[in-house]
Amino acid sequence: MRVSSKVAIITAATAIAATMSMGVAGAQSTPFGGLNTGSLGSLGGSEPEEPADPTPAVTLSKATDLTAAGETITVSGTGFSGAGSGLYVGLIQDNKYSATDSTAWMTTAWLKTGDIVDGKWTATVDAVAVKGASDCLANTCSIYTVAAHGSADRTQDTKTPVTFKAPVVVPTVTVSNATGIAAAGETVTVSGTGFSGAGAGIYVGLVQDNKYSLTDAGAWMTTTWIKAANIVDGKWSTTVDAVAVKGASDCLANTCSIYTVAAHGSPDRTQDTKTPVAFTAPTPLVAAALIGAAR
Repeated sequence: MRVSSKVAIITAATAIAATMSMGVAGAQSTPFGGLNTGSLGSLGGSEPEEPADPTPAVTLSKATDLTAAGETITVSGTGFSGAGSGLYVGLIQDNKYSATDSTAWMTTAWLKTGDIVDGKWTATVDAVAVKGASDCLANTCSIYTVAAHGSADRTQDTKTPVTFKAPVVVPTVTVSNATGIAAAGETVTVSGTGFSGAGAGIYVGLVQDNKYSLTDAGAWMTTTWIKAANIVDGKWSTTVDAVAVKGASDCLANTCSIYTVAAHGSPDRTQDTKTPVAFTAPTPLVAAALIGAAR
């Protein structure tokens, strides 16, 4: 009887040991690659990561070849906080940029906090290439955003480059007296702007329109040579002694003009201008004298 009890106890102990071994093995080797209760507990207890703050981004309706004289562009933003006093948006010459000096900004729009919804906003900016001491034709410029009212928050700073198209400069001439010039002769002041100042300069002179020639100096009733060095920032000024009748040219019977051309037979036609002039009808005695002088 006692022997049977001992056998039963030993058998039960063996079964318990076997059961414990399988349990441990099962915990260490599972269909999921060896996960155990400790690792599962650790995985289940980890906290989710906080989503990253959105990054402010700006888009422009037009960013290149803006009209130098001025163009209104639409500026849109996403990912902005909308906190504090809002944003300033504007055009700045890059090497003059300041987050706090308003005089560095060529133009500014203020986006109040209420204008920024879900991080988004839209504004218009009147962009002009040259304003005050800032010149976006000679220097790089950008549309900037900063947190408004001198805020120290730099998370709202963005920079979006823009470029302007160089304006087409048209040479223009003015004459101090373009009508009623004395037929017997009068000295008029001729001034020009928008000239290139390249090459050998320009010729300026009076020509009967139907005799005009780019290369025949004999067609010109009078000529002045403006050297390239005398054309500063596209500007020059000279005097022309204009007389109504000279040689075979007669500005009383025919239309005449002050012409400019690139000097020394240059093929450059960008410097050509024509400014009509008119002479007063002379008295019979003056007319006779003019005809006699022309002969």
